[in-house]
Amino acid sequence: MSSSHLNAPIHARMYAKTLHKVIWVAAIVVSAGLLAPPLFFIAAKKRVVSMAVPAIYAVIIYGSVIVATILGNSKNWEGLVLAITLIVAAVHAAILDTQWKPGR
Repeated sequence: MSSSHLNAPIHARMYAKTLHKVIWVAAIVVSAGLLAPPLFFIAAKKRVVSMAVPAIYAVIIYGSVIVATILGNSKNWEGLVLAITLIVAAVHAAILDTQWKPGR
């Protein structure tokens, strides 16, 4: 006696207000991208993005920091990787909710 509505995937809206979007993007920018994986994990739990997205951001951001610490950062490649990832994560966060439609 189970309903199809009980097992239906939840597609929650990512941002309730514009202020929430501004705070989300600002958190990524202010943290220099270091908060991108946990914030995108929240988006993945809401089923807005795939669970692979926070994992990819974590590998790129935290992996580059660890590798740069171990191997050295003589040509400052770590800063470039983090800057590019920061820009991509901020733009990605800003466009997350653009395709949301009520009743989805």
